[in-house]
Amino acid sequence: MTSDTKLLPYLPYPRFLLGADLTQTAKVLYAVLLDRSNLSRANGWMDEDRNIFVVFPLNKLADMVDKGPSTVKNALNELEAAGLIERRRCGNGMPNRIYVKQPDSQDIDRLMDKKLAARQLENWPSDSQKTGRQIARKLAPNKISNSNLKNNLSGVSESARILGRYGNVFLTEAELSELQADFPTVWQEYIERLSEYMASTGKTYKSHAATIRRWAKEDSRKGKGVSDYSCKEGESL
Repeated sequence: MTSDTKLLPYLPYPRFLLGADLTQTAKVLYAVLLDRSNLSRANGWMDEDRNIFVVFPLNKLADMVDKGPSTVKNALNELEAAGLIERRRCGNGMPNRIYVKQPDSQDIDRLMDKKLAARQLENWPSDSQKTGRQIARKLAPNKISNSNLKNNLSGVSESARILGRYGNVFLTEAELSELQADFPTVWQEYIERLSEYMASTGKTYKSHAATIRRWAKEDSRKGKGVSDYSCKEGESL
């Protein structure tokens, strides 16, 4: 690719889908429906309340994603149960109207928390998995909040702030202030790096502040990682 290369046609794929507790078919369907919603908006397909809707027959949607109708139907049910779409009937023989919803931060946390609960279950000893599954079934439908997630992490203070794109980095005010003082230009980048790493791998740490410091020192010693572009008084970049 060069600066003049035109991109191939692509679907909008929201970042939250990468860590959401959804099947791959459901994720692809959401991207397809989101793309079709933009087309509906351009064509003025709105109801009386000015809500944009999509009309996409099941068989055509199945052809679009190269899946069977039953698989697509299950994925649509999954998206509706997750609160990402809403379907409304339009009468006999007429395809449903599909309203695509954009989740807020609490909805995204809920989708992430369910996947985190499943990952934690996989790491439990085999003799505890039966009890763990019972707990997971009780927790998953109940919109596990960030505060509940924080209380389940050992060594995390009740006063810790919830940080990072995925809401999984916990730092007290004192720890955050020290990181800001010691790494004034890169502290936020290390928080996001830790948040993304834990969300993608399922790993946890007893102290997020200590982990960030260790990463920063290792990067500094190796001369790589997040660059520090700060300058002293009187200097310029």
